[in-house]
Amino acid sequence: MEQRKLIQHGTSSLTIALPSTWIKNYGLKKGDSLFTEMEANKVIFSTTKTKQLDKITVNVSNLDRTSLLLYIQSLYRFGYNEIEINFDKPTVLHHRTEKQIGISAIVHQIVNRCIGAEVIEQSDKRIHIKVITRDAEEDFTIVLRRIFLLLNEAAQSLLEAIKRRDKLMIQSIEEKHDNINKFNNYSLRLLNKFGYPNVKKTCLYYHIIASIDEIVDILKYNARDILEYKKPFHKDTITIWNKINQSIKLYYDLFYNFSFQIVNELSKNRDHIKLSIKKHQKTIPQEELILITNMKQILEIILDLSEFRMALEN
Repeated sequence: MEQRKLIQHGTSSLTIALPSTWIKNYGLKKGDSLFTEMEANKVIFSTTKTKQLDKITVNVSNLDRTSLLLYIQSLYRFGYNEIEINFDKPTVLHHRTEKQIGISAIVHQIVNRCIGAEVIEQSDKRIHIKVITRDAEEDFTIVLRRIFLLLNEAAQSLLEAIKRRDKLMIQSIEEKHDNINKFNNYSLRLLNKFGYPNVKKTCLYYHIIASIDEIVDILKYNARDILEYKKPFHKDTITIWNKINQSIKLYYDLFYNFSFQIVNELSKNRDHIKLSIKKHQKTIPQEELILITNMKQILEIILDLSEFRMALEN
């Protein structure tokens, strides 16, 4: 990266010389116009105007319930400030329940997971969403820590609910998922709009947050299945589940207090858990084994996350 000094120009202006190679490549000369765009601590010069992300209009008539929810979420994460949704009929199919769900209800559901967004206008074939608060770049580190704390809380709550056979506590995991998803959406939106101060690390942070999204989904889907399971959990299942939760907590420790000792501990814990599942697979009830196998996916995600956390040290 080349360093250039600012030059005093007049009494109140500062100028900087542009690289001659870049000027020649684009055939620029005195009097030509350049477009400037401010992005965090960077000023970007370009020969063409950047497409603005202020507003987008989409038609969602051919989407199912889940695809519609994810589509709107992706537009918010991408950084759009206004999203106009058009549709031909008022309902879409929800494949899991095999029922028709109102588009309005789906839109309001996802808007509730998008910090600063509100439905400002609605008709029978159109819904207009607008982000009415200013996105603050400095919120990123605060929101990220909040995500980790909420993840640990959700994982521990699910385990405690299993031990107590507390149905209401298990049902609350769905709400905890939605709350974490709200902060995930906002942090990814901030990364897309502003990037990370060290631009090379932006993709690393994006991957870490998106992976946390996967972990929370695993907790949510397991909670749904547990609600249909009427028996007390086997003691070996509880022991293994607790060790998986320990890995989630260990990754939080690794992220904020990096050490290779914790990296090794995560790797060791993963292997011990996998061996323990194999050892007890004949004594653990089949339904619980399926749940534990689902939870085991978290260990692979955390292994991947450990690699990305090590990369942040470079």
